Amino acid sequence: MGSSVPQWAREQYGDDADAIRAAVWWSLEDTQEATLDVRAAARSRYGFAPGGARMTNQFERLVERILDLRVEGTEIVKTGTWYKLPLVHNTLLFPVCTEVDGTEPPSHWPRNRELSGLVKEIFAATSPTTKLWVADPLPDLEASELVLRPSLAELAERDPRPHLVLVVYEMDRSGLKRAWWGMVELLDEMGTLGWLTERSLLTAPERTPLFAVSDLNADDDRFDSGDLPEVPMAGRSDEERKLGLPPTTEAAEETEDDSAESDED
Repeated sequence: MGSSVPQWAREQYGDDADAIRAAVWWSLEDTQEATLDVRAAARSRYGFAPGGARMTNQFERLVERILDLRVEGTEIVKTGTWYKLPLVHNTLLFPVCTEVDGTEPPSHWPRNRELSGLVKEIFAATSPTTKLWVADPLPDLEASELVLRPSLAELAERDPRPHLVLVVYEMDRSGLKRAWWGMVELLDEMGTLGWLTERSLLTAPERTPLFAVSDLNADDDRFDSGDLPEVPMAGRSDEERKLGLPPTTEAAEETEDDSAESDED
């Protein structure tokens, strides 16, 4: 698979684009590994345990991978739940799993994932404009604004306000399939997504190839270099040859096992 980084990521992350993109991908592979391990250990056809492992690991592994990069200014936004999201280069990275159906990344929030109040808050804190979450309110209907928890309200007050980078990935019982990422906003409380950038296919980084290491010390003497020495063979002296004595050989010592076998014969 290729390792190209989309233009929007280059513009947003600069020299850190390749490293951030790789960190996001490896976090998904880490999540896959944890999910499959739990599925194998659970020995159940129900997906409760693997689903829980996927849900928590998708956030924890992403946070770990981003922190490992040591990008200046990186923050971890805590929401009071297991949703801990990394904020890097003024973008909040948010992973979400979707069904494997062969289609392109959705223009709506995945139907198999809940559009909870917390998810709405995360979008509201990072959207470029304030949302009321009611597209066409009826006359005399009071549309209450979304109240953000303190950690997200602080984000919404920043200038410039952070963007949200959504990482949509497909994973089934056999593991990770495809993933996309891009800047996005939530247009209404029905889950309509507005992609602000290209929905870019996220692919595995190219692994470091294995190269044959040249022998820099080829000219140096090594223990196995050079010609083999000529070792003289031990033989009989002239006197022993004249007397017709046979050459002396070393006889193997008799062991206890040999003695026992002899006794049994």
